[in-house]
Amino acid sequence: MTIKDLKSIFLRKGWAGKTLSREETAQRLNPLIEAHVKLKHAYANLSNHLASDRERNDLESILKTLRLDIGKLKELVFSCGETAFNGISLEPESFELSGNAPYADLLERENSVRTLLDVEQPIEHQIRTEAVLTRLRKNSNSRLSFARSCVRAYA
Repeated sequence: MTIKDLKSIFLRKGWAGKTLSREETAQRLNPLIEAHVKLKHAYANLSNHLASDRERNDLESILKTLRLDIGKLKELVFSCGETAFNGISLEPESFELSGNAPYADLLERENSVRTLLDVEQPIEHQIRTEAVLTRLRKNSNSRLSFARSCVRAYA
């Protein structure tokens, strides 16, 4: 159990000790924003590969949540007085999923984003940032479940 875990147990929603500076927070969150924007484009490109209406509805819900997650991350960076990654330089077409195994490709991309989120877990973030990162991990679990079910269904 880490010191961070102990603080969470005893202080609940309060926080104590040194946390990342605003500049460090922005530097750590911008790569997460970029990864989420790229993932959003990959999910958007998945719609061509889905067969059922239920899966398309699930995908719409996932995309809506991803857009909200990106907005929350950007809001945190802006509140730090820094500039957030905007994704203007990205071309959505460059995130086409593999034609042979689009679901496995998507699962791999989702796992990469999850790895980035897991790296942030032991870091002493500010309490608001910590809350957003916890929410992002929860949403990542939902997306991983969806991607795994697609891999199983279409394998």
